[in-house]
Amino acid sequence: MESLHMLIVTGICCFLAGGIIGAFFTSRYSANEKKNRDLEKHLHESQTELKQYRQEVTEHFMTTSNLLNNLTETYRDIHNHLADSASKLTSSGGTNNPLIQSIPEPVSKLASPTEEIEATPPLDYAPKSSPYDKGSLTEDHHLEKVELGEKPIDDLAQAIADNAKPNA
Repeated sequence: MESLHMLIVTGICCFLAGGIIGAFFTSRYSANEKKNRDLEKHLHESQTELKQYRQEVTEHFMTTSNLLNNLTETYRDIHNHLADSASKLTSSGGTNNPLIQSIPEPVSKLASPTEEIEATPPLDYAPKSSPYDKGSLTEDHHLEKVELGEKPIDDLAQAIADNAKPNA
């Protein structure tokens, strides 16, 4: 009978120990899962906010660009109106005055040029004016030869010794 009690107590202790260990691991892993879900939710919200912010910035610059284009057109219209009025109202005609000349309409950026522009690649050397000239890559380019009034020293050691002697 005593062994039966011991068996029941051991079973209850093992059951309690297993329950405690199971509860520990369940709480530990479920907390990590909850943290992961929270982090994923926060990441998704941050990405959505970033996309919305980028869209707002794009819309802002598009609106600013349109407003500046409208301002430019309005300025051109006002200037042309003043130029036309000045030429009509002044007695000298006003055609020679550059301040009252009309501003031409802008040329579309998409329009193709009517004449081709001849483009030449840059030279990777300095051109010479004649074949006998030295090029700009020579060692003495733009250096003038200066004639010194002194003759070359034949014996350097002797010249140093002569300069070191005190004059009597």
